[in-house]
Amino acid sequence: MNGLADRRFLVCGAGSGIGEATAHFLAEQGARVVAADLDGDAAARVAQEISSGESFAYDQSDPASVEAFFEAAAGAGPIHGVAIVAGAHPGKIPLQDIDPQLFRRIHDVNALGVLTMLQNATRRLVRDGRSAIVVTSSVAGIRPVAQDAIYASSKAAAQAIVRSAALEYAHEGIRINSVLPGSVITPLAISQSSEAQIHEVAARTLPIGRPSESREIASTIAFLLSDDASSITAIELVVDGGLAATGPQ
Repeated sequence: MNGLADRRFLVCGAGSGIGEATAHFLAEQGARVVAADLDGDAAARVAQEISSGESFAYDQSDPASVEAFFEAAAGAGPIHGVAIVAGAHPGKIPLQDIDPQLFRRIHDVNALGVLTMLQNATRRLVRDGRSAIVVTSSVAGIRPVAQDAIYASSKAAAQAIVRSAALEYAHEGIRINSVLPGSVITPLAISQSSEAQIHEVAARTLPIGRPSESREIASTIAFLLSDDASSITAIELVVDGGLAATGPQ
């Protein structure tokens, strides 16, 4: 991909799953990658694996932690792009069982957290007409299913925030987009189900007949960060094996 080599990218949520795959993919393209995660040890491990040497711990639900992370990252070098992959998922919860405190905690990460990440990223990105931000959201934000009100609403909110921010910063040469994965094999997904069950459900419900791999989402994120996507902003790029096109379940 063009325009990734020798440029510095923050990958937020790099400790596992899609974020870890994104850090590795960008490094393979010659990018300088900063690995950040709530789990600082996991971020440090990924940074060591990709020989970047740069890692940070931060809490996306805490605006002060987000600001401190960006200040430290910007102080260590230029920021050319940011992949915001971190998120939280409470699992399936019936509407009548939703705890308002849990609702707020998930939204603090997935919606308010995206807002504060975008505020800090847009203040500190290099103004060279090539900088970009990619937020990993979810197809749940446009195609919610039963018992998923907390997660789906948090992702729908994040997607609206991204679109608005993209329109606001387009004239400054900063592109902002969302990637909307569907079923993906990640440690989080497996912890809430099982790999066998994920494959079984995908075989029944997805047009392509299988879940996505983390690397497939990572390559999409890298594309949107690259110069190959230089005219793309304010979009929601769905990477879900055709799920959204099948209509409501």
